Parts: sequence; C-alpha cells; structure tokens
Amino acid sequence: MIRRLIVGTGAAVAAAGALHLALGGYVARRLIAPRAAKPFVPLIVDGDTVDVPATDESRQPGTYGVWLDDGTHLTVGEILRTSGDRVVRSLVAKPAGLPDGTVRGAWTSQNIAAPEAVGPTQHVAVPLRRGGSADAWVIGDPDATRWAIHVHGLRSSRSGALRSAPAAVDAGWTSLVVSYAGDDEAAPADTLPSSLGTREWRDVDDAITYAVEQGAREIVLVAWSMGATIAMLALEQSRHREAITGLVLVAPALDWGRIVARAVKGVHLPSSVGATSLRVLRSRWGARALGLIEAVDARALNWVDGARRAPDLPTLIVHSLRDPVVPVTGSLAFAARHPGARLVAFDATGHCNEANQDPKRFHAAIGDFLRELRRPV
Repeated sequence: MIRRLIVGTGAAVAAAGALHLALGGYVARRLIAPRAAKPFVPLIVDGDTVDVPATDESRQPGTYGVWLDDGTHLTVGEILRTSGDRVVRSLVAKPAGLPDGTVRGAWTSQNIAAPEAVGPTQHVAVPLRRGGSADAWVIGDPDATRWAIHVHGLRSSRSGALRSAPAAVDAGWTSLVVSYAGDDEAAPADTLPSSLGTREWRDVDDAITYAVEQGAREIVLVAWSMGATIAMLALEQSRHREAITGLVLVAPALDWGRIVARAVKGVHLPSSVGATSLRVLRSRWGARALGLIEAVDARALNWVDGARRAPDLPTLIVHSLRDPVVPVTGSLAFAARHPGARLVAFDATGHCNEANQDPKRFHAAIGDFLRELRRPV
C-alpha cells in the first residue's frame, strides 16, 4: 500500500512537473513568436466617420490607424459614439477617392500613413553584414550630421516607429527609420521567432554604420519597447559607439524578467511558470523546440537592476504609468540608477500609446530633449 502511494505520488508529481514545463514552453513561445496576421474585418466608412468593431484597442482614446486590405491607410480620430459591439470614430485623414460603404480593414496604433507625411523621404536599403539589405526610410536632410535612428519593437514594423519621427525632424535631426531581422516586414519565409534583440541588434548596428557613412557625426537611438533592448546591445558592441550621443526610449524593455513576470501574472499563472519559460529560452533543447537559431538568456537582458549598466549618455524615457505590457517600475528604477536618464511619465492606456493619446506632450518631450542635446566638448 505504501509502495502504491509512493508510486502514485511520484506519478502525480511527474505529471504536475510536465504540465508546468508545458506551460513554461507555451509562455516562451508566445513571447517570441512572430505576430499572426491581423484579420481584416468589415468596417463602414461614412463621410468623415468610420464604424469599427468594438475591441479593447478600438475603445481607447486618441488617434490611431486602419490598414485596408488593399494597403490604403486611414487615420482614425476620437470616439464619437458607441453602440453595442460597434464604435464610430472620426476620420482624421481619408484618402481621396475612397467611397463610402463597407470596406475590410485591420486596426493599428500606426497613425501615420507614410514617411512622406513627416517630411522629404528617401527609400533606402541598408547593407547587412549577414548578407542582403534591410529597407529603411531617410526623412529630412540626407546631408545633415545629426541623425536619429528609430527602432521599432517586437511584432511591429517601421510604420510603428514613425510616430517619433516628426519630433526628431522638427528638432533638426534627420530620421533613419529602420527594419531588422524577423520583424513584420520580413517575407513569410524569413519570419523567424524573435531573439529579443540578441541577434537583431546587428542589423541596427549596420544601420548605425550606414548613417555614419552618409555623414552622420551625432546619432541618437530612438527605441520603442524591445527596440530598447536592441539599442542597449548595439551600444555595448557597436563599431561606432563613439558616434552615439543620446538615447530616447519609449516604453522600453530594459528587464525581460520583469516583463515575463507581468505577463504571467496577467493571466493568473504561478510566477514559477515565468521562471520556467526563461529556462526554456536559455536551453539548447528549448531553442530547438521554439525554432530559435540559438538560445536566448532573457534574464541577462536586464539594465535595471542586473549586472549590466547602461552607457553614460543623456537619456530620455517616455513611459506610461499604466503600461500593461512593460512595467513602468523598470523605467523608474533605471532612471534612479542612471543619473543621466530622465523619465517623462504619461497616463496613457495600452502599450506604446503615449504618442497616440497625448501627441503634443510626446512631441514636445522628444523635441526639447533633442534640441538641448549637444556633444560633450
């Protein structure tokens, strides 16, 4: 009887352990997996309004966008009214010739249709050390010596990072808005799981090289969410570290352990599942199972309270106190640890929606920082 009890208990423990490992693997896969294509759903355009399905995203205040299935972009303004499962919002920008009626579109936080809406634009290809090139936009004077390189976050594209370009261009900095390995612009065959910046930083370093070769002498990295991880890794290893004179970090991912813990807590799983997911990511067998080229030690990607320290550079952090994805506690602790960092706190809902919900303050914060920035003599 005792033997049966021990065997039964052992089986139960093994089953619980297997379930725990499976949950950790699931969290790890969700963390790094390429974003599934957003479904295009029926919308109704009526004059200067658009009727969209009511979701957590479409109910938020501010200015957003809709991508139609033919590639057309609509800039969507504030909520006018709600009715059941539909929301009617104003249209800030409606393409000429778009008729009223039902269309199919996907909601997005990308509220700038194209780089040409920001300023004179060149479409360029950045040569990559891994072979091939990455598409990028140069906005502003291509002969200027002060460049801002805008780096988007996880499961996003250059269009998302466009939101910081107007402030940089208005402050007199040429903007280079870049793409990198595995982002939403990659062809389906090239869409790999994210390495949380540990491989992607090389493409951004190649963009830094491109800017230097074009005549840039002062470079600011403007990094969104996971783009901050990429920026920090690039700064640690870049061939042109001396050219980087400042950082602008928007809702920055500076401590992945903290981010995973928030995600696990948000779906009411034990904190130990988050720790398991990090172990899966940094193991060779886990990397193979997840389709990663190499294991990722996410816990080591910590500039908040870990062994890594950020470079001694003027740094602006823009972050909402209510960010549900990247805890603002990380930014607060980072600013306390690094005297050269200044945090401008917002009250926006959602992740990386500061520019959507308080655009004037967002624009002013970045613009003022860049105008005041001067290379040390």
